[in-house]
Amino acid sequence: MTSTSPPAGPDALARLFRRLVLNVTQLDPSRLDGPLPIVEIHQNLVPYRTHRAILAIDTNQDYEMTVLRFLAGEGGFARVEPDEVRALFEREADAVNPETGIFRRFPSATVRLEPDQVRGVLDGVDAARREPDPAGSADAPAPVVATPPVRAADVPEPAFEIVAPVPPAALDEEEEQPELPFSLEDESDGSPETTGRDVTLPGAQCSYCGGELPVGRTVIFCPHCGQNVGVMHCPICGTELDVGWRFCLTCGREMAGLG
Repeated sequence: MTSTSPPAGPDALARLFRRLVLNVTQLDPSRLDGPLPIVEIHQNLVPYRTHRAILAIDTNQDYEMTVLRFLAGEGGFARVEPDEVRALFEREADAVNPETGIFRRFPSATVRLEPDQVRGVLDGVDAARREPDPAGSADAPAPVVATPPVRAADVPEPAFEIVAPVPPAALDEEEEQPELPFSLEDESDGSPETTGRDVTLPGAQCSYCGGELPVGRTVIFCPHCGQNVGVMHCPICGTELDVGWRFCLTCGREMAGLG
């Protein structure tokens, strides 16, 4: 794929890095100090389909270019290993017509986050918790994971679509609280509902083993490693979930058996 639009600005890189740090912190803070597989960034940790609004990136091509520049080391946020892969990303990011999705060819490559940059993000969140700014600012999204009220403002775009698909039965049960599209007291066991993922384009990979998924098929389990790669939805509110998430980002319910 080649890019015909200008790359997203430095703010896009900062937003991508910040969101990556916060999501990893929520899932497993200990992973901030170790290598992260590149494939996890664009498939699980900060996928475009659920983070395009937060990242303020309009197209998938611009998203890929931002990820490529991040992996190339721009901004000093991270360093890719091995070095030859990092050098390839640097050359491609500086090319006149870069292949923006070239990083998808290296699912086994890893990236280490710069500790000082990580500390800066976490210190900013701590400061926002202690001194909230009621008037708001250009950095208002910073405390997105601080408390439930702040997290609500940070929910990816699909969260704003929850009201429409609520089944009639669920609405009947919540007549006394019409402002809520779901009930936090639901008797569900927390197991996410899984549906098949339609693979329409070549190059789609399993987020566990990196194996290529068959094109033109509806896939639930990876044919290479047998892991569940289907589309999962929260049984409480219907929000689409990514593999590896332990909690629903909309209603906060713990997901049993996810990942």
